Amino acid sequence: MDMKKIFTLLAALVLSGGLDAEGASKKTDPSTKDMEQVVIEVNGTRITLGEIEARLRQLAPAVRIRIRKNKGRFLEGLVQGELLYQEALRQKVDELPAINKRVERLKRRLVIEEFLRRDAEAADVSEQQLRDFFLANKERFRRKESVTLAHIVLKSEQDAWDAVAELRKGTPFAQVARERSIFEGTRDSGGMMGTAERGALDKALEDVAFRLPIGQPSEPIRTSVGWQVIRVIERIGAADAKYKDVKNDVKLVYSELKRRERYEALLRRLREGAKVKVHADRFK
Repeated sequence: MDMKKIFTLLAALVLSGGLDAEGASKKTDPSTKDMEQVVIEVNGTRITLGEIEARLRQLAPAVRIRIRKNKGRFLEGLVQGELLYQEALRQKVDELPAINKRVERLKRRLVIEEFLRRDAEAADVSEQQLRDFFLANKERFRRKESVTLAHIVLKSEQDAWDAVAELRKGTPFAQVARERSIFEGTRDSGGMMGTAERGALDKALEDVAFRLPIGQPSEPIRTSVGWQVIRVIERIGAADAKYKDVKNDVKLVYSELKRRERYEALLRRLREGAKVKVHADRFK
């Protein structure tokens, strides 16, 4: 899909209100007055800066940046979306039975989501509950052994040995990676792979990574993505976690467990008080 179509679809999504912007108009910057400025007017229908910004904030930052760099195209997409919507209303497309059924299905889904969200928020989690959960599950939050790596990916074993030879002559690893690596994802950053815990890497790569001296380039390693030469930048050993360091993780895990428990308990309670018949034989 070309960029023009992407911006048109994004504009239609923003215009349609398909993104939840409830209450966002009260939190706009730089001022409420600025947000009331009309950006687009189509046949008397006004679209304000606040309405646009409120919905844009629901998009990913990278998408928002792209939109602002191409705002002319995006605003044209808004105009097109409003024109199409007005024409559809003129032709009474909104009154079609198929549309009403889809609206009802969407409403049903949104009502259930909001109900579950409110139910989940009602479950307060105390500090003591979090500490108790952490103490009972310390192994779960234990810091795993990890390694920070840089790599060079090459097509053949010979290419890999040529890279090793160049490294052994003293050429910086990052330079060799930028010049020789065939993996575009890390080539421009000098081969930086980032940090990985034990068990997350290709086995052949991991076997070398956790025993190779820090700073020393490896010999060629055959992996599932090709031949690689790696360099260990940092290696951190496993260790018991401290509550203060993993409190956020503990809260996420514990809250999800409690949410699931509340959900299952809710369904049990609703089933106990309901009359349910399932004719499985009729579903082929």
